[in-house]
Amino acid sequence: MFKRIVLSGIAGAVLVFLMSTVFHLATRLGEVGVKGIANEDAVMATLRSEIHESGFYYFPGPNMAPGRTKEQMDADNAAYMAKYKAGPNGIIILNTGGEDFNFPKHILNQFLFSLLSGLLIAWILQVTAAATTYGTRLGIVIVIAITGATIYTLPYWNWYGFPGNYIVAELVTWTVSWFVAGLAMAKISKPVAA
Repeated sequence: MFKRIVLSGIAGAVLVFLMSTVFHLATRLGEVGVKGIANEDAVMATLRSEIHESGFYYFPGPNMAPGRTKEQMDADNAAYMAKYKAGPNGIIILNTGGEDFNFPKHILNQFLFSLLSGLLIAWILQVTAAATTYGTRLGIVIVIAITGATIYTLPYWNWYGFPGNYIVAELVTWTVSWFVAGLAMAKISKPVAA
């Protein structure tokens, strides 16, 4: 059983990794909804001078200072809602120090994420193999992929305003990638002979 889990997990990871590569390089779906900033140098200069700590920034930022009275919190919330409505609003993930872009490190991490996911899904397939058919195991992979994509992708659209076309492209690429991986994983994950 362990051997099938490892084999299925590795097969899934490799296929998802390859499909993701195809989607990003051949179809450019990985870039849907992503735009550059006009006058980037001026924006970067402002970020350098105004934000001095790396982090995840949400703007406009609500006042979350402790010790405020209910009246102060109500006034702060009203001011926040007015600023949010006036715009702009969004997020910035900022590394203040900068760094060399290490493509091999990022691509290795991406494969390791796929491998971990593949092994977890392979375990589910293997422990349910005796009670499932090939089609059901494939369906399990697809449902897991859609569930993972919706759990983590849709909230980015809902709370942070990620573009709808970006979200749809993410959902499609992950679902199709794991479908392809699932074709192999469901085949490898068979019931263990008694």
